[in-house]
Order: sequence, then C-alpha cells, then structure tokens
Amino acid sequence: MTDAPAVGAARTGHAVVVGAGMAGLLAAGVLAGHVDRVTVVERDRLPDGAQPRRGVPQGWQVHALLARGLVGLERLFPGFGRDLQGAGAVPVRLPGDVLVLGRAGWIDRRAPGWLSLSASRPLIEATVRRRLLELPGVTVVDGCEVTALRASDDGRGVRGVVVRGDDGPVPIEADLVVDASGRGTRTPTWLAGLGGPVPDRTTVDARITYASRFYRVPDGFAADWRGLILFGDQVDNPRTGYLYPVEGGRWVVGLIGARGVHAATDDAGFTAYARRLRSPVLAEAIAAAEPLSDVHLHRGTSNQRWHYERLRRWPERLVVLGDAACAFDPVYGQGMSSAVVAAELLDASLRARRPRGDLRGLGSRFQRRLARRLAEPWLFAVGEDLRFPGTTGGTAGPLRRTLQWYQDRLEVAATYDPVVTDVYVRALGMLERPTALLRPHLVRAAARSRPSRGDVVPGPVPRG
Repeated sequence: MTDAPAVGAARTGHAVVVGAGMAGLLAAGVLAGHVDRVTVVERDRLPDGAQPRRGVPQGWQVHALLARGLVGLERLFPGFGRDLQGAGAVPVRLPGDVLVLGRAGWIDRRAPGWLSLSASRPLIEATVRRRLLELPGVTVVDGCEVTALRASDDGRGVRGVVVRGDDGPVPIEADLVVDASGRGTRTPTWLAGLGGPVPDRTTVDARITYASRFYRVPDGFAADWRGLILFGDQVDNPRTGYLYPVEGGRWVVGLIGARGVHAATDDAGFTAYARRLRSPVLAEAIAAAEPLSDVHLHRGTSNQRWHYERLRRWPERLVVLGDAACAFDPVYGQGMSSAVVAAELLDASLRARRPRGDLRGLGSRFQRRLARRLAEPWLFAVGEDLRFPGTTGGTAGPLRRTLQWYQDRLEVAATYDPVVTDVYVRALGMLERPTALLRPHLVRAAARSRPSRGDVVPGPVPRG
C-alpha cells in the first residue's frame, strides 16, 4: 500500500488484528512493540475471566501448551509462566509426570524431558489477553465482525477493514492488517473481492472427534503420575485418551476417536469408551472422580493449509497467520505453539523492515517464511493422520512411509532408552527440530529396534 503512513523505527502507525484467539493475541503483542496503536477486532463477546466462548469451540477440550509455546510466551510476556501458575495452572513434566502409552508400549519416564504448565484453554487465553491489555496502545473491540478488506487507492494493497457492529458497517483505517480469525477465515473470499488470485487449499481429514469432560480430583488421590496420554493404534483400536490436571483441583479428560469412532456424550457412553482404551488406568482414575461438566463433543479437527506462499501477487500490508493460514489436527497439541512461532516470525519480519521504514513486500515474504517454518509440524501431523485407513485428502507416499518406518522403530527405543526418549519428547514439544531425531545414537537405536503395535500392554514403568 502506498497511500498509508510508513511504519518504521519511530513506532508510528496503526495495525488491526482480526480475531482475539491465541494467534491474534500473540500477534497483537508483537505489533505493540512496532506501532503506536493496535486494534484487535473479535466477533464474540469476550468473557471477563476464564470462560469458554462460542468462537473457540475447542475450548472445552484438552489443550497442551508445548514447551516451545511456553518459552515463546515467556519471551513475549515476561513473567507469563508465573502469572499462569498463580492463576492455578499445574506444573507437569513430560515424560516424568505423565504416563504415555505409545504404539510400542509405555514411554521411558527417566528422560529429563520438559516442564509445561497445564491449564484449561480459557485460562491460558484469559491470561494472555490480560497481559496484552496492559501494553500501551492496545485496544480489543469485541462483539464486532470484520466483513471486508479496504483496498488501497492504487489497488495493490489494503488500507484497513470494514467492521460491522451494533451501529452498522464502520471503516477502520490501518497500516497493517493481520488475519488471525481461525478456521473460518474469509481472506480467500476477500482476496477474490479485491480482484486477486485465490490460494489453493490442502485438507487432510482423519475424521477425528474429541469428547471432553471436567472432573473433580478425588480427595486423597495419590499416584506417581499427574497426567495420562494413552494413544490408540490405527488398525484395531483407534481410541486415544488424555487426562491432565488443570486449575481448580480438576482433571480435564479427553476421549478421542478416528474413522467414525467417537465417544458418546452421555455419562454411560463416555465411561464405557474410557474402559475400551488400551490401558485401564484412565478409566480407573475417573471411576472415583465426580463429573463437573457435561460431555462436550468437537469435530472440526482436519488438517487445513491455505497455500498463500504460492500466490504470485500478494496485497501489500496484509498478513495471515494462525489457523487462518494453517490449522492442525489438535490431537498433537501443536496449535498454540505454532501460533507463538508465527508471532515470532512476524516480529522478526517487522524488525528486518525497519531500516527501510516501510512495509512493502512484508506480507509476501512473511507468508513464505511461515510456510517453511510450519512445514515440519505439518509433515508430522499429516503423516500421523495418514496412518488411519479412510483418511481423506492425501496418501502416504514414499517419503512419509519411510518416516513412519523410522518413527515406529524410534518409538520402540523410547520405551527403554531415556536418551532416545528425551530427544523424541523434545521434538514433540517443538524444542528440537525433527532433524534431531537423526542423531547417531538415535539412528543406531532405531536400527536395533523392531516395530511393535503394543497389543499386550503391561503396567507402566515407574518414574525411576
């Protein structure tokens, strides 16, 4: 865009962020360090505290703030971990505090792994929102919907948005627009309205469903674990179960199925599903626990990626990130941490443009960098989902089959070798690049291992 004020080292200008989910809040936090004013526009009426809301239907489900996400949040909002823990989040170390049943058996718990803070999605989001609103120049406008992008006078970029609220449509001028509106993004439609090309989209869907419920932790409950992750297998038992402690002395329990298999939403069906997991440990834990909520079902779990990086023409001063650009199957817990990565890339892109004092070319370069950075978590999530028979949108080609072959053997080694386990869980936590899994010790361990589906599951290994 050529007819808007420059955004440079003097911190001038106005940025609009569409969406007040995690990706939007983090992007706004970054932008507050580069411009005078940031306006976040959210369609929902936002709650005062940590309450689920309509625009985040997955808010009832189990959420994993991976180690990479916590590190990034602490960097953006110093003291964030202290604030979240003060609000009730529970420290949990993976794998030491978590029983993880993989396809090959129980993961070795002797590995150092990484520390996370376990909390409900509404509490994580509310804590980020509170810290964001403490920054100067940041405003969150809720109950309003962005309906269109405003084209610049030369037609080569955007100069703001149109917002519909209680008083009808209102134009808002902006030097930079960030779409973080999630899976329901309208940017492809808006681009078509501006006369530009529409990006291709890749969707890989294993038909995974979530059913989650909150329980009160039983009085006097004692175990050498704090959380449970019980993975199913892709052939005989596609049922996965999660149990994690969250604020308020509660457990959040998630039961996950694929291939059309999902937990019922009534009490008896939910309990029966838990009993059919590959280990009884979760069902035994909740048998003595008091349910605190209904069962909430969530189906929008496909992997979805808009290929903005392939467009030859990109509007100036427009950025798309978060689920609006690339949404993952949430079973792998990569969404919030990927939003942190995107915010950091936005910060780096803005810093790189400062010497020139303008934003020309920022959007197209950012979309290409984001696509490259998210290629690794995308490869992992899609590769896992393509193991399920009936997954639509792709096939496991030679590269993915080779990676699956190698990963199957690494998972065997991770049941008895804490060095393998440590690198493996650090890669899952996005603290290590996937190339770390090719270190010599891990390659040798994988070569010695033989794949196992873990059909016979003995008791979990003690912490050691």
